[in-house]
Amino acid sequence: MNNSSAINNGTQDFPSECHYLSSSPVPQWIKKVVYLLILLLALFGNASVMWIVYKQRRMHTATNYLIVNMAVGDLFMAICSMIPTTISMFRGIHSWVNDGLFGQISCKLLLLSQGSSMACSIITLTALAFERYFAVVFPMWNAVIATKTRWTVALVWIASFAYTSPIIYARKVRLYKGVPFCIEEWAPAFDPKRAPAIYTIVSFVLLYALPLLVISVLCSIIIVKVWARHIPGNSTPAKVRLLNKSKKNVLKMLMTVVLAFALCWFLMHLNLFLQDFSDIFGPCGIPVGMQTTGFLFGLANSAINCCIYVIFSQDFRRGFKDLATPFVSEKINFASGKHTRSHNGYDTR
Repeated sequence: MNNSSAINNGTQDFPSECHYLSSSPVPQWIKKVVYLLILLLALFGNASVMWIVYKQRRMHTATNYLIVNMAVGDLFMAICSMIPTTISMFRGIHSWVNDGLFGQISCKLLLLSQGSSMACSIITLTALAFERYFAVVFPMWNAVIATKTRWTVALVWIASFAYTSPIIYARKVRLYKGVPFCIEEWAPAFDPKRAPAIYTIVSFVLLYALPLLVISVLCSIIIVKVWARHIPGNSTPAKVRLLNKSKKNVLKMLMTVVLAFALCWFLMHLNLFLQDFSDIFGPCGIPVGMQTTGFLFGLANSAINCCIYVIFSQDFRRGFKDLATPFVSEKINFASGKHTRSHNGYDTR
């Protein structure tokens, strides 16, 4: 397992003498099933989020544009990275890796899609926290900031590709006993031992510790501000109950955002630190089960990102309901045996 394989478990390093530890068929099939479920949820969920915002003009807001940008990054991850990896898992080979030009390009592009999509989701999540902070604490400033959403989205993607650029250089195709592998090799431009360790630290600080700290602080301020808010004028018991329900929803949503982010990416970064700075697991390295769990949890973030705000947003829930209603109604009508008519008026049941 290399510095990026927690993100990119679809590529392979050179085989080791401990490779047999991952050969049990049951864990492999569990991994395939879970991976396939994550892929389907990421494809359907993120595409649905984009479609709902596009169709509903009232949802054309700065917050929803940032949510759509996060969905675009996660969908990019699912299409360009997770689909090829899924095919490789079920076929048992990595046909996109060869020692020709196509193999070299695909080896780098797979990492480009994975790394930039991961960075895009995390940076956008941080931008969302700032947007909500200004909306609640400084509503007058938020009106100005909302007009800069396009620039925010552009900066998010520029930063995401900048983060991925070093690992794109490091990814190379090398032959091992005549079989091509997409591996991480920092030489000759960088020190092959120090470079991956430095990249691990930078990734942890910029894409986990710092965003988690910023999001946690901003969410805490938002919670305090919302919870201290009172209804102006004479308030009825019904208005008080409605306000308390709204406060609880905001609290639940923000806590879910922070916990999901922290849990999904913690194990991946822990694996990278153990790999680069510890020999606790001996010559065989990090156990395969721990690698796989961290890998799946990180990718699961692409699937649940689209659900976090949807669960607590009435507009998104209504949009998903409207999107699913035609399919559900058609299934119910078919199951109940109702008559349908063709265009010429004859019964087509």
